[in-house]
Formats: sequence, structure tokens, C-alpha cells
Amino acid sequence: MYDFWESVLTSSIIFVIFIVIALVGYGLLSQRGMKRQKKHFAQLHEKLAIGQKVMFANGLLGTLKRVGDETVDIRIKSGEIIEVSRFAISEIVGQTKTAGK
Repeated sequence: MYDFWESVLTSSIIFVIFIVIALVGYGLLSQRGMKRQKKHFAQLHEKLAIGQKVMFANGLLGTLKRVGDETVDIRIKSGEIIEVSRFAISEIVGQTKTAGK
């Protein structure tokens, strides 16, 4: 009976170690992806200029008419100009992407 509980304890410890290693690996990969995404959006907001065509995360397209510190004015297809947060912009349309980055 002693051998049974010893093997259960050993396998439990190994299982816990495996879970800890998996969580640490996931955390490291997640953190690396978040750094890359933060750098992408920082560069995106530096490049914003009047006349650029931009896309929002929800797929809305428009042309920049004014760039402010917190908001931008966008002309959409209907001709209306809307004011939105500049942090809602996900990409500049027509901008070439560099390979490997």
C-alpha cells in the first residue's frame, strides 16, 4: 500500500511541475506578442497624417481629415466627417508591410 501512495505522490508532483512549466512558457510567449503589438501601434500613431486612408478594428474605412492628440476626424464614404479616438485605428491602408517584422 505504501508503494501505491508513493507513486501517486510522485506522479502528482510531476504533473504539477509540468503545469507550472506550461504556464511559464505561455506567459513568456504572451508577453512577447504584447510587446510586438504595443510597438506596432506606437509606430502607427506616429505615422498618422492628414489624407491617409485608415481602417478601424471593426472594418470601417475612412480618410484622415484632422489628427489631434486623442481624436481624429475621418471622412467616410458617405461624405460625413466623424470624430473618433485615434486609438481605434488598426492600420493605415495602402501602407506596404516589411517582410519578417
